[in-house]
Amino acid sequence: MSDKILVIKREDIDARIQIGDCIALVEQAFAAWAEGQAEMPTKYHYQGDFGMWFFMGGNIGSLGAMAVKLGCAPPERTSCQVIYYDHVTAQPLALMEGLWVTALRTGAAAAVGAKHLARPGSRTVGIIGCGRVGWHSLMALHECFPVERVYVADVNPDAQRMFVARAKERYGFPVIGSSVEEAARAADILVTATPAREPLVKAEWVRAGTHVSAMGADSPGKQELESQLHQKARIVCDSVAQCVQWGDINNSVRAGLLREEQIVGDIGEVIIGRKKGRMSEEDITIFDATGMGIQDAAVAKLIYETATREGLGTWAEL
Repeated sequence: MSDKILVIKREDIDARIQIGDCIALVEQAFAAWAEGQAEMPTKYHYQGDFGMWFFMGGNIGSLGAMAVKLGCAPPERTSCQVIYYDHVTAQPLALMEGLWVTALRTGAAAAVGAKHLARPGSRTVGIIGCGRVGWHSLMALHECFPVERVYVADVNPDAQRMFVARAKERYGFPVIGSSVEEAARAADILVTATPAREPLVKAEWVRAGTHVSAMGADSPGKQELESQLHQKARIVCDSVAQCVQWGDINNSVRAGLLREEQIVGDIGEVIIGRKKGRMSEEDITIFDATGMGIQDAAVAKLIYETATREGLGTWAEL
């Protein structure tokens, strides 16, 4: 058994990993979960005096991928790491920077939700939240849809300006700094990627036929979408069990404004054809995503295999 582990820096991940490859693997991970070919320990969050501590993991038998992500988030900062393991022996193979893994797998998941729930040919995207997840979501959506125009909103005007400039330079199509309302009203596909604890998006702003990938809520009390929007939409979750506790819908469920039986199911069930997502052109659809350890495992596998193939990272003794 080897006593070495490969340490992979953020720069290596950013330079070599393609978001399109992440989309395919995250989609496979969701499908494996629906088919009973993956397992996860219960996701753990603890809010203490220092900050929030968190842990999640996943093992995907059909992909041969296993990883654990752990970290802590004191005020104004988050630190996390992903450990990638041999999925049979549990021998640790790699240690990698976790924030970039999270951004890649979350952006990929936003696109997977849209791929299976949005109207084909959707061309206008709204991004609420100009951090890593918002950026990687735009990258992923551009892989799946003929994007022609993007509206971008953020409470931080500097972050908004930087996002707009970066997107214009990368893609060339119109990228407009806007309010949340303008982005929501214009979008065929809306991505919310904020830590909001009060709803940002009102139901009246969202047109019939719009798809929303709600990526920000991952702990009790967070909510980006108004409860009235939950009530009028077809909702698909990454994991219903997680979302009723931690997802965008958690407050609506606790308040009795949304019943669990009104939720369509998990996105993996839609992917494999067990459940039907969008029923008509007029449906508003929501993909509520809390983040699953199997997503981290799938993307960590890609990063590890790319690093070993291309000689990236640094080997260290355990």
